[in-house]
Amino acid sequence: MGSAGEFEKGRRAVGRTLRLRAPAKVNLHLEVLRQRHDGYHDIETILQAVRIFDRVAVTLVEQYPGGEPRIELAVSGSGDVPKGAANLCWQAARHFCRETGSSGRLAIDLTKNIPVAAGLGGGSSDAAAVLKACNDLFGTKLDDAELEHLAAPLGADVPFFVRGGTAMGRGIGTELTSLPRISRCQFLIVKPAMHLKTQDVYGDLKMGLTVNSAKANIGVVGPLLTRFPQRSWPGFNRLEEVVLPSQPAIQRLVHRLRELAPIAMLSGSGAAAYAAFAVDDDLSEVVAEFAEAGLYVEVVGPHPSGVELEVGSS
Repeated sequence: MGSAGEFEKGRRAVGRTLRLRAPAKVNLHLEVLRQRHDGYHDIETILQAVRIFDRVAVTLVEQYPGGEPRIELAVSGSGDVPKGAANLCWQAARHFCRETGSSGRLAIDLTKNIPVAAGLGGGSSDAAAVLKACNDLFGTKLDDAELEHLAAPLGADVPFFVRGGTAMGRGIGTELTSLPRISRCQFLIVKPAMHLKTQDVYGDLKMGLTVNSAKANIGVVGPLLTRFPQRSWPGFNRLEEVVLPSQPAIQRLVHRLRELAPIAMLSGSGAAAYAAFAVDDDLSEVVAEFAEAGLYVEVVGPHPSGVELEVGSS
């Protein structure tokens, strides 16, 4: 019989839990450059983490010396989130174990606050939280650059949520460059009661015969971000060409937001849109307008980092 703290029959009881906050994001700019041979699209995007958080608790119940991990997942807060192996949290835990040679019994408790199928990155952020938790629980000591590399196969936005803050994404969105952080801003995020699938939106985008060139010069964008939001902001969302004509409710929403704010656009592939306001603007009447129409509405500030441990988590 092994003593406490040693592997007994190849297993060691751990029972340690980490609790993390997983932020949402908005796209301050999204250009689609070309379709790749693998079916993905090369893009140029500017991502901003915002202060809507899912909660992710990851417990390492037992640690094994090898073999397939046993992963249990509980989800609350939304009936629309995939369960089991279809969930990106579950996939992130298995991917981490396979790539690092770690294994064990993991229990993941996900509490959803970020709207799903909204273009706000909730599933990707949750996956990044699981990767960060597993790195700590298994003691693999990967740095953030290594975690970003590990995250890329799980989805285009997952590496961003390891880094967070404000960043340029190129390639399929996984090639990141940090940008000056936005601070003097608040985002009004509004979502109609509909879901859009990212794959469908990209599939309907007419790329034409020409290949777009990257447009966002970091040397130009950086100073503009320090004054964000101003009407001089050059960012736009190419996917609006698909979504707005086919979804009149979202088109009306985006047009209304543009009447209210210097910057307003679809986030990602939607269905959420946002408007950016100065930090001291009173938005109570605007919030009431959208809430009375039955829409999801939140006013949130920028988040300066990515997924993070909750205070007191151990």
